[in-house]
Amino acid sequence: MAPSKLNSTDPHGNGDTSLSSSQPDNGFSDSLTLFHSEKAVQELLQQTTVQQTDDHLIEFSEALRTVAKALRRAAEGKASAQAEAAEWKRRFELERARNQQLEHKGF
Repeated sequence: MAPSKLNSTDPHGNGDTSLSSSQPDNGFSDSLTLFHSEKAVQELLQQTTVQQTDDHLIEFSEALRTVAKALRRAAEGKASAQAEAAEWKRRFELERARNQQLEHKGF
């Protein structure tokens, strides 16, 4: 469906002039132009706000990924340190048991 055109007469009684034409004497046309300009500004501000919000969300998401990566590395480091500590404890216990056996044998 094609958009309808709103037609009116100019201040001098000439008929069938389109609202899109320049009519400095017509207050209605000026108001309509002002309304469209304000609407365009509002849309631009909303788009800017949405874009800024998107930018902040993207930045926050990247920061969270960085934190998650650091936490993952810390957890892996902790697990590795615990495994190494468990291995040293096992070696220590074996060495201590061996030393106690040697003491009981009289060496």
